[in-house]
Amino acid sequence: MHYDGLNLAEGELSLGLEFFEALKKKAKFPFLSANVFLKENNKPVGEEFLIKEFDGFKVGIIGLVSPDFFNQDALIEENLAIKDPQSILKEILPRIRSQADLVILLSHLGKKGTKELVKNIPGIDVAIIGHNKGVMSKGELMGKTIIVQNCNMGKSLGILEINLNQNGTIRKYENRVEALSQSTPADPELIKLIRKFEEKKLAYEREKLAKKRKQELREQLKLSPEEFIEKMRRENRLMTPEEFLKMKSKTKEN
Repeated sequence: MHYDGLNLAEGELSLGLEFFEALKKKAKFPFLSANVFLKENNKPVGEEFLIKEFDGFKVGIIGLVSPDFFNQDALIEENLAIKDPQSILKEILPRIRSQADLVILLSHLGKKGTKELVKNIPGIDVAIIGHNKGVMSKGELMGKTIIVQNCNMGKSLGILEINLNQNGTIRKYENRVEALSQSTPADPELIKLIRKFEEKKLAYEREKLAKKRKQELREQLKLSPEEFIEKMRRENRLMTPEEFLKMKSKTKEN
C-alpha cells in the first residue's frame, strides 16, 4: 500500500531513539510528529506537518499523540518531551491553514481525546482517530469536522471520499469500512516474510528453552541428593514409585 505519512506514537518510539532513527531511514514516507520533542534542542522528532499538493488543491496533514500513552521513565531515559497536543495544535494550525485547502489530523489521542481537541480547537476538516479499540463504521460530524476511525490490527480498510467545492471547501463526503476476509487475496511476498519470521521465532524459542534447561541442569548438579529431592517436592515434581512405574509402562506402550 502507498502511504503519504505516518503519525508517530508510543509504538514507534518504544524501542528507543536509535531504533527509531533506523526505522525512519528505511521508510519511504515521512514520519509526522508535532508534539514529540528532543529536549536537547527542542526540535520535533518527526516532521511538524506535511503539505500534499494535488490537482487543484492542497492538503495539510498533522500528527499528534497523547502524553498519557508513554512510559515516563522511558521518556526521561531517551531525553524526550511530549508537549500538550491542544497548545501545539493551536499554535501551528494557522500556519497549516494558510498553506492548505483541507486539513487532516492524525490523532493518536483516542476517541474521547480527539473529540475534545476538535471541540476546543476549530479548523480541522478531518480527524482520524488512533489508539481506540473497535471501529466506527460511519463517520461523525462534529461542528465542521469529519471524525472517522479505522479498526486496529489491519482487519479492515477505512475509506473516506470527499467532494470539494471550487474554493476548496467540503461539499459532501462518504465513508465506509471494508473488512478484510478470506476472499481477499494474500500477497505472495508477504506470505514469504511471515513464514520466514515464524521460522526464526521458532528457532529462537527452541534456543531459549535449551539454554533454560542447561541452566537448570547446572543448578541441579550443584545440589546434594537431599536438596534435590526437597526441590522436586517443592515444585511438585517428585514421583512416587507407583507413578514412576505407571509412566514407564505408558512409555513402553507408546
